Amino acid sequence: MIRLQDLADEGPVFDLRIRAAHRGRGLGGRAVRRLTGHLFTELPGITRIEGTTRQDSLAMRAVLRGAGFAKEAHYRRAWPGRDGRLYDSVGYAILRSDWETGEVTPVAWGDEPRP
Repeated sequence: MIRLQDLADEGPVFDLRIRAAHRGRGLGGRAVRRLTGHLFTELPGITRIEGTTRQDSLAMRAVLRGAGFAKEAHYRRAWPGRDGRLYDSVGYAILRSDWETGEVTPVAWGDEPRP
């Protein structure tokens, strides 16, 4: 299942769910790359695409990186799990310019002013 949100904005967000029985077959990577290409091709007004996953979802994090997405955010204890625990969530995005060039623009993580 792919759910799209904020398609009228410059930075739509997507949610991808793959049933456990179908994971590990490369479907996630193909879906994210196809979705990215479709959105940037069909919606010329968007400048970025965003996706968020749980920190412990290593497969999805690899899918996003493999599709050219860069980690942009880390939200501590922000994702409620079915087990009642709060998990960290991680935000990724791809810029149109990165998609066009095939290069990932690095995030300026060291921009915090020193006290």
